[in-house]
Amino acid sequence: MVILIYSIALFFLGYCLDRSDFFIQLTLYMLCFGVSLIIYQNAEKWGISLKLGLMYAFLLRMILIISEPVLSDDFYRFIFDGQLIRNGINPYLYLPQEAFELLKIGDSEYWNQLLTQMNSSGYYSVYPPLHQLFFWLAALGGEHLSMNILILRLAVLLFEILNCLLLIQILKQWNLPKSKVLLYAFNPLVILELTGNLHFEGMVLFGLLGMAYFLGKVNRASIFWTWAVGVKLSPLMLGPILLKFFGGKSRLVFLLLSALVIVVLFIPLFFEGAFLNFWQSFRLYQSSFEFNGSIYYLLRWISSFWLDYNPIRTLGPVLSMLSLGLILWLSLGVKKANLPDLVQRIVWVYLAYLLFQTTVHPWYLIPAFGLGILVGDRVFLAWTALVFLSYHAYREFGVDEKWPILLFEYTILYSMIFLAFKKVLKQNRKSNFGNIIKN
Repeated sequence: MVILIYSIALFFLGYCLDRSDFFIQLTLYMLCFGVSLIIYQNAEKWGISLKLGLMYAFLLRMILIISEPVLSDDFYRFIFDGQLIRNGINPYLYLPQEAFELLKIGDSEYWNQLLTQMNSSGYYSVYPPLHQLFFWLAALGGEHLSMNILILRLAVLLFEILNCLLLIQILKQWNLPKSKVLLYAFNPLVILELTGNLHFEGMVLFGLLGMAYFLGKVNRASIFWTWAVGVKLSPLMLGPILLKFFGGKSRLVFLLLSALVIVVLFIPLFFEGAFLNFWQSFRLYQSSFEFNGSIYYLLRWISSFWLDYNPIRTLGPVLSMLSLGLILWLSLGVKKANLPDLVQRIVWVYLAYLLFQTTVHPWYLIPAFGLGILVGDRVFLAWTALVFLSYHAYREFGVDEKWPILLFEYTILYSMIFLAFKKVLKQNRKSNFGNIIKN
């Protein structure tokens, strides 16, 4: 019965509503989230085996197989870039309008839809080359939007399956209940943002889970980590903590191999000024866009009392430096040969990174949420429920964020963070006291 309720709610979210129907979407989303927890807590009692549970989770994703993304329009740029590559044009060298004119397509409903519906027509592609590989694969479906979407979705689904398998293997390796994978498999944010909205954070998570599974084998761990970096740049911030974790010869091997693979993955950026355009768009994103921020929004509000302009160009880089400092501090304390401690600190690194960002889209949470399942993290679990509130900004044309909703989201989140770190400090005090007694 609960699976049926989830299925119906997911169907309505995928096919019957748009972003302006926020309160209906929120109600259905919270229903799905509640059902996901009920399934996780009662699966064994109801006689649902792990295999059957994962099959149900996969079938839920199949409900969205022919849907068009509702909550995000990023997929238009994905497909546009892929079509440029298919037509022999480097997406890093031309703005979308320039590329459109270069193709001399004329009046094409397909191309006009891609160009007019994308949200990033004013800057060069900011997606790394490995990302672009999947865009190109989607473009092989021809100038048929539904086929392009289907190919992207099948790629996303493949990595969803791999993520579940990796989670099971790591949980087994760490002698933890394999049923924890159901928290990931049934989470509505994961289903909607990956299978539904075609975001690639699941591929990033695949690289990070593979790294966690093979941490005892530095070569393989390096390959998986660089895969994650190749899909999205943000895992680069894990470099310091990984270098601290590996010692001696392993550290050197990890550093050299990772550097080599990253150079190979980013080779397409080293031709005809592509890197400068890519970097320009990346910096534009970091210093111009704002959405669902927390610390940034607080500082912006405080500065509004004596500044008559938006200080994002100053605050953005400053907050990035502060988050880098916090990440380096978290890296210093990592315990060698303690895999759970490393994964927990990686989750904290992601938390620090996101709290200091000017832009926090819901799908940004997924890599940390997936890793957090391995260490019993409740902060990101709660945030996957709360972050859907950010979609209130799209109730009307454009983006209009309401501070009471943001305040509600982050008050609960910071309360969860406070309780989590209070628990950690209490455990550390007990551990230190135990060591004193032993000595």
